[in-house]
Amino acid sequence: MKSFWTLLPLLIIVLAATVLWKGGDTPTAAISLNCADLAQGCATRLRGRLVSVGTSGPVKPLAPFQVWVKAADARKIQARFTMQGMDMGFNLYTLHDEGGGVFRERVTLPACVSGRRDWVMTLEIDGAVLNVPFRSDF
Repeated sequence: MKSFWTLLPLLIIVLAATVLWKGGDTPTAAISLNCADLAQGCATRLRGRLVSVGTSGPVKPLAPFQVWVKAADARKIQARFTMQGMDMGFNLYTLHDEGGGVFRERVTLPACVSGRRDWVMTLEIDGAVLNVPFRSDF
């Protein structure tokens, strides 16, 4: 019993550190938005909130383009670009609040040495996750 009371403070510290490291949020299931043309934009509901997403400019690797998201009352929006089964390095962008629920950021896709063009833009909007698959131009 004495060893339990000796280890209890250590267990509390480990538990608190784990909660802080994970942000204290429970993981949420991502939903997918199939968007035929990101330049035209698409919309869906995410946790009851209408969310629109799109791009401006040609979407090509190594060529900057703009991502925009409209989500009323959003506080923080981040975008990450990945490919299924391929490490594309660290590319996390925090979109800037322009007011009125509009967020924008200039982003650049990394180059894929295999020539693949199938991407997934993962948007995290106040803890909710939206995956938007798309194909880049050449």
